[in-house]
Amino acid sequence: MRVLSGSTIILALGCALTTAQAAPALESYSLTAAGISRLGAAGPGFSCATFGPDSRTAYFQGIFQVALPTDGAVCGVASDSRSAVAASGSVTVAATLAVGFGPPGDLRTFTGSAAGRAGFADLGVRAAASYSGSSDPFTVVGSQAYGLQTETMTFGGASGSGVFRPTFTVDGSLFNLGRTDSQLGFTRWATAALPGLRIQNSRGSVSHYMPGGYVASLPGMTLTGDLVTGLTVSGSTTFSIDVPIVFGTALDVTYSLWGASLPSSSVGLLTGSGGDVSFISSARMTGIEVLGATGQPVSGFSVISGSGTLYGAAGVLPAVPEPGSTAMMVLGLATLLVRRLYWHRIKGVEVI
Repeated sequence: MRVLSGSTIILALGCALTTAQAAPALESYSLTAAGISRLGAAGPGFSCATFGPDSRTAYFQGIFQVALPTDGAVCGVASDSRSAVAASGSVTVAATLAVGFGPPGDLRTFTGSAAGRAGFADLGVRAAASYSGSSDPFTVVGSQAYGLQTETMTFGGASGSGVFRPTFTVDGSLFNLGRTDSQLGFTRWATAALPGLRIQNSRGSVSHYMPGGYVASLPGMTLTGDLVTGLTVSGSTTFSIDVPIVFGTALDVTYSLWGASLPSSSVGLLTGSGGDVSFISSARMTGIEVLGATGQPVSGFSVISGSGTLYGAAGVLPAVPEPGSTAMMVLGLATLLVRRLYWHRIKGVEVI
């Protein structure tokens, strides 16, 4: 089975520490793929024998992800892949695939789905995959997805340097069965990719990472099940990260949520291999603290965002209706009431 991996398994939360260069943007992505790469399909020699990440995910370094034939679709690996971008609101994509493949006597079956969702300070992913059959170095199976945002933020309320400390809430479940690598996580991007939060199950070996290092478990998340019927990590947890800022200077804040489920051979197992990384409703920014140069909280901080999203101590704040729109709503309700009263009067109905 072809899977890209690295010594540091990460998902991305990124922060630029220089003057903002990018416009606010949202991006969602999903891929599910399965098949055996047909050697020589792209020409003589070793065509369809090399593998690499999807070009749209190449900047996610050091994570588990599907490795696709570098010669493309001609190699015969089936896939459903979607992506979308937006400058406001939210954007969601979803991909599904069900396919059988393999030579006679070695038939294999795969079912996969993936979804990525992106809104400002509100991302979600799901990646599910189920596989039965053998594997070899040219077999590709798996599902993966991400949601990504880039926001321009300018902080007020103090001067000089400081710290932006957002709190995120992550809720959902990660199920793993058989020979499967599944993961979900957050990683902070500054001058380099730095891990934020991660849940990973690599063929029954479960690990958790929070800002600061590995932990035995994540607060609010529980581990249930067993190696035979499958292990599930589920619940809701929160974590905070520190982002250096300069008050009054705009910076780009980029982060993403990634999920992947990559099954392998089920030969000798009582069931197929598979996983379901289901965190489509998270992660959400649910709190903000801003610290001054000496580490003291700035109680009256303000945030100007390039996207127009409202931020405060509670994270993302609901939009406040414009005074004109509120007045129009009140006028409309009053007009409706007058019409109803008039209708009752002409019908001879007493209105109390």
